[in-house]
Amino acid sequence: MQSFIKYLNLSMSLVYIMLGSAMLGNSPFFKDIPRNYTLIVGVAMIGYGCFRGYRVYQKYFANHEE
Repeated sequence: MQSFIKYLNLSMSLVYIMLGSAMLGNSPFFKDIPRNYTLIVGVAMIGYGCFRGYRVYQKYFANHEE
């Protein structure tokens, strides 16, 4: 079960990064939203995706030996 959660967390961090990248690019999915909002939300989503990815790495992949 822990392996499933690990890969679910990794995939969600990638989804946030990809969705934020799509918002920063000129994706047709976000054409009705003003550009200022897509820039702000896109950068926030990429930042949050990187943060989640870092947390998953620290929790599951970093060597915890001291």
